[in-house]
Amino acid sequence: MRIKQIELNGFKSFMARTVLELPPGVTAIVGPNGCGKSNVVDAIRWVLGEQSPKHLRGALMEDVIFNGNAEQGPLGMAEVSLLLERDERDLAAATADDVPESGEGLPPELAHASEVLVTRRYFRSGESEYFINRAPCRLKDITELFLGTGVGAKAYAIVEQGRVDQLVSAKPEELRLFLEEAAGTTRFRSRKLAAERKMERTRENLVRVQDVLHELERQMTSLERQARRAEEYHRLKNELRDIDLRVMAGRQRAGSAEVDRLEKRIAALHDEELALHEDVRVARGATSDARSARALNEERLRAVDVELAERRVASREAQARIAGACARERELTERAAAGGRELEHLRARLTEVRDEGAQLAAEVERLGAEEPIAAAAMREGDARCQTLAAAAAPLEQAAEEAKSAVLDALGEEARLRNLAQALQHRREELAGRRRKLEDEQRVLGARLRENEKGSASAKAAAASLEAERARLATERRALAEAEQTLASEESERVVMLDRTRAQHTQLTSRADSLRALQARYEGCSRGVATLLTRGGEKGELLANLFRVPAELERAVAAALGARLTQLVVPDTASAVRAIGWLSKTAGGNATVVPRDAERRAATIVPPGRRLVDRIEVDPAHWALAEALLGQVLVADDLESALALWRAADHPVTVVTPKGEAVDALGAVSGGSEPALEETLLARQRELRELEQAIAASASQVVEAEQVLARGRERAAEVAATVAGVEHRLQAIRVELVSIEKDRERLEEGRGRISAELEVCALEVSGVTGEDGEVTSELTELDERMASAAREVSTRRAGLVERQTALARRREEYAEAERLRTDAAVRAAAAGERLRAARAECARFEERIRELDERLVATATRVADESRGAASARDEASQAEANRAAAEKRATELGAEHEGLLVALHAADTVLSDDDVKERTAQERLDAAREERGRLDVTLAEQRMALEHLAAQLAERYGLPLGALTEVAVDEEGGADRAERAEALRERLTRLGDVNPAAVEELEELRGRREFLVGQRNDLESSLEDLRRTITKLTRTSRERFQTTFEAANEKLAEVFPKLFAGGKARLELTTPEESGEPGVEIVVQPGGKKLQSLTLLSGGEKALTAVSLILSLFLIRPTPFCLLDEVDAPLDEANIGRFNQVVREMATSSQFVLITHNRRTMEAADTLYGITMEQAGVSKVVSVRLREAA
Repeated sequence: MRIKQIELNGFKSFMARTVLELPPGVTAIVGPNGCGKSNVVDAIRWVLGEQSPKHLRGALMEDVIFNGNAEQGPLGMAEVSLLLERDERDLAAATADDVPESGEGLPPELAHASEVLVTRRYFRSGESEYFINRAPCRLKDITELFLGTGVGAKAYAIVEQGRVDQLVSAKPEELRLFLEEAAGTTRFRSRKLAAERKMERTRENLVRVQDVLHELERQMTSLERQARRAEEYHRLKNELRDIDLRVMAGRQRAGSAEVDRLEKRIAALHDEELALHEDVRVARGATSDARSARALNEERLRAVDVELAERRVASREAQARIAGACARERELTERAAAGGRELEHLRARLTEVRDEGAQLAAEVERLGAEEPIAAAAMREGDARCQTLAAAAAPLEQAAEEAKSAVLDALGEEARLRNLAQALQHRREELAGRRRKLEDEQRVLGARLRENEKGSASAKAAAASLEAERARLATERRALAEAEQTLASEESERVVMLDRTRAQHTQLTSRADSLRALQARYEGCSRGVATLLTRGGEKGELLANLFRVPAELERAVAAALGARLTQLVVPDTASAVRAIGWLSKTAGGNATVVPRDAERRAATIVPPGRRLVDRIEVDPAHWALAEALLGQVLVADDLESALALWRAADHPVTVVTPKGEAVDALGAVSGGSEPALEETLLARQRELRELEQAIAASASQVVEAEQVLARGRERAAEVAATVAGVEHRLQAIRVELVSIEKDRERLEEGRGRISAELEVCALEVSGVTGEDGEVTSELTELDERMASAAREVSTRRAGLVERQTALARRREEYAEAERLRTDAAVRAAAAGERLRAARAECARFEERIRELDERLVATATRVADESRGAASARDEASQAEANRAAAEKRATELGAEHEGLLVALHAADTVLSDDDVKERTAQERLDAAREERGRLDVTLAEQRMALEHLAAQLAERYGLPLGALTEVAVDEEGGADRAERAEALRERLTRLGDVNPAAVEELEELRGRREFLVGQRNDLESSLEDLRRTITKLTRTSRERFQTTFEAANEKLAEVFPKLFAGGKARLELTTPEESGEPGVEIVVQPGGKKLQSLTLLSGGEKALTAVSLILSLFLIRPTPFCLLDEVDAPLDEANIGRFNQVVREMATSSQFVLITHNRRTMEAADTLYGITMEQAGVSKVVSVRLREAA
């Protein structure tokens, strides 16, 4: 087996997915301090199942998740996958393993797979996930996979930073565990612990089964007696049942006869009801016909009324139409006359408009002749203006040229003036700049002196921090030793706490078993158990009222017997309710004892001999105890009991501690089998003793937990102190780095200040030179500005002369333009008058057309209105005819209405007679129905009586009512049956409490006993198998450990001289503690030195000793791979060479992964991985295959 590949995703500093391919041979992982090299070792240890954050160099498991940096946020999950390649030797070893399995091994497809991918995930929420070949699994499965291979979270195949010192300074017992891993017995130890835990659970189950069997055997003795009484009870109940059935059969037959009689009478009444119902139907038919005839007359009368009203309305409507037609005729006649008048007016207006149109046509002809004259005058003015404009163009050009020359001269003058102002402003700026540079020179000087003071202060602070760091390093070493001592003490306290807890668990388990028996009321009758669990009455078992010493348990059981299982209630009323409830619910039989019942005064018995005086009784129950045990004496043995009984002057019962008894009649009882009642008392006593023992055990557990907690608090305090020291050391390192950076910064600042001073001096010199140049330029500019002013005056004179000539020419052009404009205005006015006259002519023509159209429309309207007036006269004549017809029909309908009223009166008389006949027939029908109703009630009562009889029969005996037909009825033996039934009830009463289910309960207990006996046998067989398994595991572990110990000694004798260039070393077994295993010690003697303690060796010698032991174990049991984290750090050059040589030899059989800073170790590696941290807090991997590169 070897590591083929490891994949990290979000683990510690490996933020992104990172894959490392690990080929066979030696792989070295290098990089600067703090780059994340050791995180690779932590990842492998973590994926193999490490659960301690401290062993992963963290405080919390959450610390394995990438926590972010200045650029990246924290991740929510860390994941590591380890791909392992298994060769044929690994698979053969797995097949040949003959270790007894615990029953929870890996599936064969995983245990014998050629490649195994182990994955572990952890989320910031605290959830973990484990996978083998991408299938979810348990942490235990991963641990089982690597047990005995030398590979695992705590195996010798992983040697991280600080592990060398731990290995050399380990206790003998811890070093033995190291060798056991090499021997492959750790899986045996794991399976042995699992078998021991299973055996402990099996023992507890066996104790519970035996307790229950013991109780069942006691109960069966009592149930056998109860079963015999139950059989007698059932025989008497059956005889009483036969008598009850005969009585019920008689009642059933009498009731059935009465039901038959009632059913016949009801049938006769039904026939009579049918005949009466027919009479009622005929009477109702006659009444209905009379009502129909009257309804027809009423309907015709309503129709006549409606038509009469319609005719009267039609007459009124015709009268209204006549009036309307006459009014419309008058209106149309008047409108036709008005239309004739309007027609005459339109004809006169049309004549006037035509005359005005002729006048406008003459005006248009006159204006058409004036328009050409005005147009000719306008053309002559345009020609004059063009001539004057051509003459003025040269003068305008000359004026513009003169104006441009003046503007150019003014621009040059302004430019020179602005340049002079700019130079003056620059001169002022140079003066200000020189003042600022002089101020800056003074400030830089002060900063240079302050910088020199800060550098001296930083040097003093660094010296002080170095001294504090040395002191804290000494304190940290002392605290580390204290931590180791506290860890050892904590282990011992944990073992003690586990023992105390196991004892407490055993006592609690036994008490729980007894409480379970009490909760089921084992040993009590079913009736008592039912009352206590479901009856609702408050009561206690009689056995629970006494506290009996162990030596008197049999005596009390012999004195009270079955009374111990009786129920004690507060008063007689409660007792009666309890018995009544059992009878109603068929909950069984019980004897209930009321505490308030009156009891006879006991005969005086001398104190000291009475049983009641030698037990503990609550004062509230003393009267009951006195009544039950006041006449019971205690003797040492049976002979003494008989003598005491004979000497008594009144009837007494005498019992012995062995359970022998002489009752008041002299009957002697006893034997070897304890009574069931005695078990109840013993169970009560044992439960009281267990409660006391559990309380004491709980106190011991609490005390052990407190001691462990105090130790852990002390360890936490020391750890907190160590953390504080580490934090302070880290702070000091940070402060030293900060001080060093400050000193470098001050040195850099001093150089910058000096350079700035030089630059300031150069700038002051430059400013002075530039100021002189600006002064010379200002003098030259003054002369040029005076010459520009003279040029401006000359050019302005020329511009005035040209502008005067141009003004005269423009006046002439303006006069010509005015004359041309007047001519154009006159021409435009003539044209506009012509267009207006033409438009007015068009409007007059349109007006003439409109008048013609109105004239035609008015003539048409006058004709329509004349025709409408004639139509209105015709409509008035027709309406008059309709009115006369409607009045004639109304007179006819009035006569018909009177005749219908007479017919309705006659129909009412007939209908009254028919109603009398119908009511008479209905009354006779109602009387028949009433009688039948009474008989129905009587029949229902008889049927209910039979149903009640059927319910009683079903409730008492579970039989249907039909079963009574087969029961013979003795008409003459009623009195004898009643006497016999009374006698049977008396005998049943004398039997007292009987458990009707005793036979079934006895059979049930026998079946349960057989089942529990089988369970007990299975548990005993399982215990024997577990003992054999543990014995075999122990023997195999010891044999393998001894073989490995001897082989490791031989290999250590070979390897140690190679690494030390001489010397010798060996392993020795220490004297074991009680029932423990011997530990292992290393005895070394470097070349040229005497035997000495490992603690006196140097750091390099300790490292070589630890490496010698690890490599010796590799030689006898090579692990699939080995991880060494900076193990070579303490070694010098000579030892490094020997170390690398041995590692190269071992690499032929195992895969090595080295975390190193040593260049020679890097040279010895086949593959080299570099870990860098280009981004703060994020590790990155680069790799080189050295052998291929070579």
